[in-house]
Amino acid sequence: ATIFFWLQLPNVTKNYRTALTITGIVTLIATYHYFRIFNSWVAAFNVGLGVNGSYEVTVSGTPFNDAYRYVDWLLTVPLLLVELILVMK
Repeated sequence: ATIFFWLQLPNVTKNYRTALTITGIVTLIATYHYFRIFNSWVAAFNVGLGVNGSYEVTVSGTPFNDAYRYVDWLLTVPLLLVELILVMK
């Protein structure tokens, strides 16, 4: 999505280019953090087959870092609010 937004910059009116650039930044930040959240989950838990043939999730001992979600919100929400203001001008 980030690449699409940035490639569409020349096709958008100059008034909206800054907002579209911010949209690309938001999707880039979100992509990075969601990959980090996924990697943290993979490291923190082991998924395998249980005795009944159902999946069983066990703790690996590595702590799950859910701070990525809050850092993502801390960065992207203000950018989205700025984008909203720019689009509504």
